This record gives sequence, C-alpha cells and structure tokens, in this order.
Amino acid sequence: MIKRAILFGGKAIVSVLDTTKLVADAADIHGFSDSVARAMGKALTMTAFMSGNFKGTANKLTIIIEGNGLGGKAVLCGDYGAKVRGYIENPRASLDKDVSVSEIIGKEGYLNIIKDFGLKEPYNGLSHLVNGNIDEDFAYYFTVSEQLPSAVALGVDFKDGKCKKAGGIIIQPMPNCSEDEIVILEDIARNFTDVPALLESTGAQGIIDYYFGHFEIKQLPDIQEEYKCSCSRERIAAMLLTLGKKEAFDIAEKEGKIEVGCEFCNTKYVFDKEDLKRLFE
Repeated sequence: MIKRAILFGGKAIVSVLDTTKLVADAADIHGFSDSVARAMGKALTMTAFMSGNFKGTANKLTIIIEGNGLGGKAVLCGDYGAKVRGYIENPRASLDKDVSVSEIIGKEGYLNIIKDFGLKEPYNGLSHLVNGNIDEDFAYYFTVSEQLPSAVALGVDFKDGKCKKAGGIIIQPMPNCSEDEIVILEDIARNFTDVPALLESTGAQGIIDYYFGHFEIKQLPDIQEEYKCSCSRERIAAMLLTLGKKEAFDIAEKEGKIEVGCEFCNTKYVFDKEDLKRLFE
C-alpha cells in the first residue's frame, strides 16, 4: 500500500510505501537471488512511487538502470495506479554470496526515466548513477532532471529467498516550502536509516502519524501497488503480424513453431502453423 500526505498546508508531500508483496511476487516470478531481490526491490518500489503519482489513466513509465554491476541492465515499467513490472539481465547474480545493492547495480552508469503522457514526444530524463544504491541515484535524478530535491529512503529485508519487509519513504518539498520547513524535513529524514524495521514496528500509516502528524497535514487517497504485466496473446499476435507472413512461416517451418517469451513475467506464448494461418487470414 502507498500512503501519502500533504504537509505544511501544501508545501511538501510525504509518501510511505509498503511494497513487501510486490517485491515477493517479483522474486517468485524471476527467481531472484537474495542480493538481486534487494536491488530490484528498491527499484520496483521507486517505480510504484512514480507511477502511483500519475494523473492520467493512459500514462506510462519506463525506467532503465544501466550500470556496470553484476546484475546487468534493469528495465522497469509502471502504469497508472502503480501497476508495475520489471526484469534484470542476470536475476541470479551472486547466488552464493550476499553483496551490496551497489555491487548488483554498479557504481558507474546511467539512470534513464521515460514518461509517456500521450503527447507527441515522451519526457526523457537522464542522470548519472551516484553510487548504485538506488536511494541516492533517484534523489540525484529528482534534483537534476526534475528540479525537485527529494529525500529518498528505501529498504528491502530479503533473506533465504523470502521477503520479510520492503518499502520506502520519499519526502518532496514544493517550491514554496520555506528553508526552515526544509530543515525540519531533513532532520526527520535522518531517522529513516532502516525502512523495513520501521514498517515492521510502526506500519506505513504509523510512520506518517508519528513523524509528520504534528504538522498541518492532509491525507491523500491510498494507492494499492501491484506487480502486473501488460502482455497478452493478442499483443504478441499483433507483434507477429509486423514480421510479415513469409518471415513468420519461415521461422515456424524451421522451428516447428514460434515461441515468444515475456521478459517481465516469464509467460511463454506458442504459435504453431495453424495459429499463424488463422492469424494472417
């Protein structure tokens, strides 16, 4: 669940996310190693946060994290209402040894954010990775690409193939937020060094109530994030049509079928010659 509140009468927004089920579902689908699960869990949490803020139902988000770490490139997508999905090139990286998130992502590389609002051209923001820890990388992106300095605290407690707790706390001051109010928020943010432990002991709503309830706050509607892929047999069929009849039948003749796998949910779609005949007719 994503809990959100406006602070100081509209001068800042705090979002607290409990993404435990989201991260657990992603790990089950992809078979993440513990180290990869902690890195992808943070990235999925940020994807849920950003897509959860969409106003238009057709808005789409793509996040590409291309670092020099053990996990390789990670691609994450989010739709309106925090419906997210993602994959990483090496989901089983460092299977026999726990390593840091930075070692999975890499300390050098790029964070590319693409937002499609249905306009002629999508918004494209690019920033350098700060240290591959995800928290600082997204905080830096918000500052340099969206001119929205943000405090980002993320955490994933994942061990022995199980997600005990995962989530994040993001504080974003608005342009009309005073220096004194920013200092107050910075002081509060220093408490968020162990997000999973806070979520376990206090809960998402409890964090807002305890740390921010004494300000002038207005609670916003909750958002239920979810790991949800947008693939379907119909979409794959439409993709096959773009191959052209000759090429599609050539592949089917050689392989006996055409099999297409979705990288986001590992679903396999199989089309035999009869399927192709009906499709192109």
